[in-house]
Amino acid sequence: MRTSRVFRLLFRIFIALLTLSVTIVSILGGMSALLILTNPDNIGIDTANADFNLDFDIYGFHNANFSLPFNITNAGYFDIENFQLKVDLAMNYSHVNYTTPGVNETVTVKIFEKSQNFGNVQKGSVGFFNFTGLYGDFLTGNFPNITKIDVFKSPPIIEIYANLTISLDYSLGMHAISINIRNLKVGEIS
Repeated sequence: MRTSRVFRLLFRIFIALLTLSVTIVSILGGMSALLILTNPDNIGIDTANADFNLDFDIYGFHNANFSLPFNITNAGYFDIENFQLKVDLAMNYSHVNYTTPGVNETVTVKIFEKSQNFGNVQKGSVGFFNFTGLYGDFLTGNFPNITKIDVFKSPPIIEIYANLTISLDYSLGMHAISINIRNLKVGEIS
């Protein structure tokens, strides 16, 4: 056999093994996703221990903080890597227009934005985490003065919405997954 044929044969064997290994990892990654996502107990939010404090009155915004405990069970075949959660909170209210009485408009302002990395969750284990938001994480300049809010509007006067983004790497870093949940109503002030 000539050298070029041997080289081509070895190269074809290498490409076949590489293709086979990537295919197996992809199939196991898909099966892992099904194992994790089909069981609702694998992703849990501990609402009983969640704490949300917002100190907002006629004099303005004074303090805010919250903690949101949650867990994720990695029932798959690979480790979950670079597990991140990003939370954006927005306040929706009816803005009083003093220049044109009776013509009020609904205003939505972003009041919170934070991304937190929780690291890795080993395969077959449960990761317990706590997403926290402190006063310094809130966009305090975006909170409206209470005199700009139509407090005579039918309740709720203020609604708080969240945008959640969960991102992670899986299957030995071969898959990057990002899940977005938009305009999830999380609270209201009556």
